[in-house]
Amino acid sequence: MPAPEKIYVYEIQGKVHPPESLCGDDFLGAWREGDYSYLFFSSPKEAPVQEWLKSAAAGQYSSETVLNYADWEAGQPFKPLSIAGLHFSPIWEEPAPPPGEILIRMEPGLAFGSGYHPTSKLCLELLRRVFEKDPPREVLDLGTGTGILALASIALGAGRVIAVEYNDLAVRTAARNVRHNHREKEILLIQGDARHFAFLPGEMALANIHLDVLLDLLKIPEFLRRKWHIFSGILGTQMGRFREALAASSLKEIAALDENLWFAVLARGRG
Repeated sequence: MPAPEKIYVYEIQGKVHPPESLCGDDFLGAWREGDYSYLFFSSPKEAPVQEWLKSAAAGQYSSETVLNYADWEAGQPFKPLSIAGLHFSPIWEEPAPPPGEILIRMEPGLAFGSGYHPTSKLCLELLRRVFEKDPPREVLDLGTGTGILALASIALGAGRVIAVEYNDLAVRTAARNVRHNHREKEILLIQGDARHFAFLPGEMALANIHLDVLLDLLKIPEFLRRKWHIFSGILGTQMGRFREALAASSLKEIAALDENLWFAVLARGRG
């Protein structure tokens, strides 16, 4: 279905998990930050949310915020997009991929990774390079967001992807995108901190995530013991710190791409 016109966000003091009765088709997901939880819906839910909180004593209701979806997406509507031989089509449109391009159906939801951001585009370009040269059979995708890189890996020839994401909103969106593309057997989606799952197998690891996590990953021996790595989420001002940490690891930089001050790096083991 098309993206909602409006998003209804309910701030709750306390870390809460909504009951099944609230998790219908209009439930977009939850975001927990510090001592607060934020529930996202595509239709008004103030009364049911308050009723649940009172009956279950689950948390304290704080406020409702109503946003235009376009404002959440920074005014960038999701339209068909071709990158690196892949064609990303919104699920609410009839797909029309150009000849020779591989179709991937996408629902952006409220997660990161529609293909428009430079980090996603750069990762997709590097991903294509690896699959043309030395296609990995198994991929570990840390910080999967919408699942865009996991789905691209399968489309390009991987047999299995383990996709890890911390944010509830993104996990819910990624799960829907996996279903839209009928990839439930090939993609295992895990909710959790990327650093806690860096030991999982995969000939290639993808990490499009913020710098602090990238620096932590470069210190984990099990994470480094694979053939290919693609890193992104790096601003130009951060490249010095990232390259210093990369040089101190067992990995060697093979290529770096940049767009609008964002960087993505392809690396592999020095052996």
